[in-house]
Amino acid sequence: MPRFLSLLDRVKEQLKGEKSGSGFTREGSLLILDASPLIVVGDLHGDLISLETILNEGRINERLKSGWKVVFLGDYADRGPDPLRVYGALFELKLAHPESVFLLKGNHEGMEVVKFLPHDLPWHVRNNYPDDHEEVYRSLLELHSLLPLAAVVDSWLLLMHGGVTLGMTRRTLSYPSQEELKLMLWSDPYEQAERTSVSPRGAGVRFGPEVSKEALKELGVKYLVRSHSAVPAGYRFNHQGMVLTVFSAKHVYALKKGAYLALEPFQRLESGIHLF
Repeated sequence: MPRFLSLLDRVKEQLKGEKSGSGFTREGSLLILDASPLIVVGDLHGDLISLETILNEGRINERLKSGWKVVFLGDYADRGPDPLRVYGALFELKLAHPESVFLLKGNHEGMEVVKFLPHDLPWHVRNNYPDDHEEVYRSLLELHSLLPLAAVVDSWLLLMHGGVTLGMTRRTLSYPSQEELKLMLWSDPYEQAERTSVSPRGAGVRFGPEVSKEALKELGVKYLVRSHSAVPAGYRFNHQGMVLTVFSAKHVYALKKGAYLALEPFQRLESGIHLF
């Protein structure tokens, strides 16, 4: 059995039993985290260079040993050259710190929701594991089905890949329908939409400030931190500062900057943005 497949199987077993632990509980697809020092990483898309930069500059292994938590916002593969090495690094981190490292689901972990392109992960699997490629890819799809959709951090943050929806509640985050899941994985904030408008992505919607305000109030938090959009500066605020996009796949997208967050509890988001 390839070592990668062994790591993958161990992470799946861990996720299947992920109900509660030190400083967190899980309700269906929703993680509920106590407020603690926190690293948040956006899309990676097979960008091993950006991931290694964040791990090193962010002193993630050191911080994990001193009570920090790390949340990755999804989209681990496709587009970049090293998706399996990115997955491998994340698996090792999750296995070493199961109650402090959390991998959320992005739209590129939602092939069962929307068939999307590019999806070059199967090619990388076949190229690296020609004798086991069907088993490895099938196991990755099973992993994707086990990933949580979102995390609520105390009365502070909502962390997720895409965006909020009309009428969002804690229950819809925990047990979303297929349509709700599609909206939450694919939607983007938009300043010109008071409520929602059609998304140019062909899936999800563009949601306006009022939708953000209502969802955050319903969930009892102050800010939405999300990824999904390759913003050139690495980060972008929307909706009067209620929504922060963090994007970490700098090299794959040839961005001016990539970004991640390193925050003490209830710290102002602006002061926790780290660029590389």
